[in-house]
Amino acid sequence: MKRFAAPPRRGKKYETWQLIYIDLMTNMMMFFLVVWVISQHQDKGMSNKLGDETVKMVNLPGDVLFASGKAELTSDGRTIFKKLFDDETGTVLSFETGGLQKRLLVLHGHTDSAGGKDENFELGFARALAAYREMRKYSDAVPDHVVICSHADNTPTEDVPAFSGTLSAAEVQAVRAAQSKNRRITIEDKLVGRAEVSQK
Repeated sequence: MKRFAAPPRRGKKYETWQLIYIDLMTNMMMFFLVVWVISQHQDKGMSNKLGDETVKMVNLPGDVLFASGKAELTSDGRTIFKKLFDDETGTVLSFETGGLQKRLLVLHGHTDSAGGKDENFELGFARALAAYREMRKYSDAVPDHVVICSHADNTPTEDVPAFSGTLSAAEVQAVRAAQSKNRRITIEDKLVGRAEVSQK
């Protein structure tokens, strides 16, 4: 029997109108995908309220950032902020979210329970403000995307032991260790849903 060689395979060639049609269909599929993603977020309760979704949270020890009772950053504190935010790629402090959400950094200032409550609120705020000013060195967009909060000692990481009488060396150590953990700056990265625009 005589065998015939198979014709050589060639890539399928498309005419111009076919390529345009394929591109159009691809774009339409992408459009409906974006609409579907937006509808899924809306179903999950996105709103214009602060604090829809915490992406990440970083606790920075106050004893390293500040001297006792002070709100000026130490040299070690400035070094920590430089390591966190001095990013050549510009991605760490990039607030571009594609217009669907707004990104905020919430700076929480916490103190220990030593001293008066009013003084601790002021100290917590002053320390969070110092953190904000240091972050601002690394991005001009920071002022429009930062919220500052002071907690004083109302949200401790660790409850301070309530010893009474004369404290032993171990008890003093336990109190100091708990107070040290409570003195901190917390940087909370939040995505906030934008308000819906009502159409009349």
